[in-house]
Amino acid sequence: MDRFGIRAEGAVISNDGDVLGTAARAHELALLLRAKCRQPAPASRGAIVAQLRLPTAGGKERNIDVLRLLYTVSGLRKSSEFTKRVIAGSVRVKWHNGTQFRVMDPFDVLESRVQNAAGLLQDKGPHVLTQARWAIEVAKAALLQLAANDQEQPERLGHRLQGIYTLAHSRPGRNLLRDHQIEVLEAIDLSALRKAAPLHEKQLQNVQAALEKRRGAKRRPAPAG
Repeated sequence: MDRFGIRAEGAVISNDGDVLGTAARAHELALLLRAKCRQPAPASRGAIVAQLRLPTAGGKERNIDVLRLLYTVSGLRKSSEFTKRVIAGSVRVKWHNGTQFRVMDPFDVLESRVQNAAGLLQDKGPHVLTQARWAIEVAKAALLQLAANDQEQPERLGHRLQGIYTLAHSRPGRNLLRDHQIEVLEAIDLSALRKAAPLHEKQLQNVQAALEKRRGAKRRPAPAG
């Protein structure tokens, strides 16, 4: 969010963090951050390989979960494929103090937050919905940045538009809209993109038609029993 100039306006999104890595990498990171490192039982087959606990003011702690896989609602194979794609597509950024590290591409963040919101609400709590809403805003800003900076490679924007369209129509995207009224297609700012990327008008027309159809279905009363 900070990277794209989006302010949370005081809203708490998460006090914790996630990192992809191994148990060995978790111990290295714990030493670097002067954190406690806790590992699950050796027989555990969950996604978390370790948890770092960082002391904060007031005697509290913040957690960093070190994960072997990112979650999807479609099971282990899809989660493994998604994790590999996220790692391959990660981007290097520089923090305020000059530290460099790799982060998820904003469009992969969107997919990950949608997957979590659709499948982990009971386990993780309502903050997964908050994160999905903010991920939509980040993806919206990233699309506009892409439209402004990649005019010589319009296929990149087209690829991202198609990815968001597909995600919105996937099972987690549909469930998120049905159960929580969170519309993934709102990541596509139709008005701004029509001005910035007129070459993609056909795709934007398809998005508009899908939005109108989904909004109409949401307003339509259920048949009487």
